[in-house]
Amino acid sequence: VTESNAYNRFFFLPLILGIIGAFWHFKKNQKDAGIIGLLFFFTGMAIVLYLNQKPMEPRERDYAYAGSFYAFAIWVGLGVLGIKEWLSKKVTPLNAGIFASIIGLFAAPVIMAQQGWDDHDRSEKMVAHDIAVDYLQSCAPNAILFTYGDNDTYPLWYAQEVENIRPDIRLVNLSLFDTDWYINGMKRVQNESAPLPISMDQSKYVQGVRDILRYQDSNIPGSVELADVLAVLLSDNDEDKVPIQGGGRENFIFTKNFKLTVNRDEVIKNKIVDAKDSANIAPIMEWKFNKNYVTKGTLAMFDILVHNNWKRPIYFASTVPSEQYNGLDNYLYNSGLALQLRPLKVDTASAGKTELLNVPVMYNNLMTKFVWGNVKNASYLDTQSTDDVSIFTNIFNNTVTGLISEGKTDEAKKVVAKYFEVMPDRFFGLRSMMGKYFMAENLYELNDTKRANEMIEKCAEYIQKELVYLADVSASKGKFTGGQNIQLGMSFLNQMSKTTAKYNQLK
Repeated sequence: VTESNAYNRFFFLPLILGIIGAFWHFKKNQKDAGIIGLLFFFTGMAIVLYLNQKPMEPRERDYAYAGSFYAFAIWVGLGVLGIKEWLSKKVTPLNAGIFASIIGLFAAPVIMAQQGWDDHDRSEKMVAHDIAVDYLQSCAPNAILFTYGDNDTYPLWYAQEVENIRPDIRLVNLSLFDTDWYINGMKRVQNESAPLPISMDQSKYVQGVRDILRYQDSNIPGSVELADVLAVLLSDNDEDKVPIQGGGRENFIFTKNFKLTVNRDEVIKNKIVDAKDSANIAPIMEWKFNKNYVTKGTLAMFDILVHNNWKRPIYFASTVPSEQYNGLDNYLYNSGLALQLRPLKVDTASAGKTELLNVPVMYNNLMTKFVWGNVKNASYLDTQSTDDVSIFTNIFNNTVTGLISEGKTDEAKKVVAKYFEVMPDRFFGLRSMMGKYFMAENLYELNDTKRANEMIEKCAEYIQKELVYLADVSASKGKFTGGQNIQLGMSFLNQMSKTTAKYNQLK
């Protein structure tokens, strides 16, 4: 903890100054102080009580207390007056004012700036910007890129709209795709992106219509062409609907076994698959839909798949949950930070067991297009940025592993050199350690035993420190703490022992 750049020591001075100010305020004017007290309570603790805020949130919710900090800052300022009044009993009023001002300055703004400046300095914080660029650069020209949450969409919007980076790509936020107004927007030109190939009329997906359609198995043998499935889902004929509770009828999914006939010539023409790999193009893509319902956003995605005819490459951001792939997992190939839909024959023996990699594209993106957020030289990285460092490391590991499996050791060594050039040596938690361990495995495969051994030793040392820390915390609390991290750390120590034995690197 003490080694972190986020470790700040204010010695309670701003808090003490605020408490002095509050006491002084209530002593001088209870009604006035009571108003500030109410402001302090209702813009902080009262909000949390009213919302019944749960202890664990997707991210910090400190902004719920923002108003109360403003109120407390008033008392911090009044604390200076309280100190001045007390000092006036000891020295002249002029000197009391000077001394109180100096104490107030050093007890609050000076020490807070000195301790917290690196936490708030954004001059080196390029991770969010650069990872957004890398998402976009993972895609071929004129691509359709499906994203999911706000954190993996807003930076991409910024890159496109403010810096005009890759305006040819159409971003589709799946969290918004279930609304009619958003689908309407996708059917219009945006920047340098043509409208998406969505054919269904607005009347088919207007709010309140086809919000959710449920699965009811009709026992149809084999797979059904996706265009036919879509036609039934969008049909207004009663024979294509089932009765629902409360009266009326609605469309339904009659099968989960889909197929999409592939236009081989269009696939090659639009460089979805290189001509040299044309023998691996599947004449028909077959997959099993992975949900018991569809939403209007799913209908729009089906519409795109049916009518795109491989004219535009389709990608899913790597942060999109796998259930949003709608069963297309066996056709999604990693190109860096995005997974491209490619109609290649499925290897049934390895399907679903290993991640599919488009190694040549990953290599080119990593070596010539990607930027790395200044993570190696940044004086401070916040928690989210350190998580993104692990994402970067994963890209390097996947690329090296893919190149080794294809026998391209020279290219793999270039990627390793790039890794050591741009990635930090520091550890940012067990997830960071795991990435370094997997890189060590790749180094062993490349006969770079010196650096592999150094990395293994650093990983083992980090785990040992983490285990000692968790043991100390458990002892101080009188109860077992951090069980999952302890189990993970012990597991990796055991794995490291096996790995070093495998490559005859035991001491």
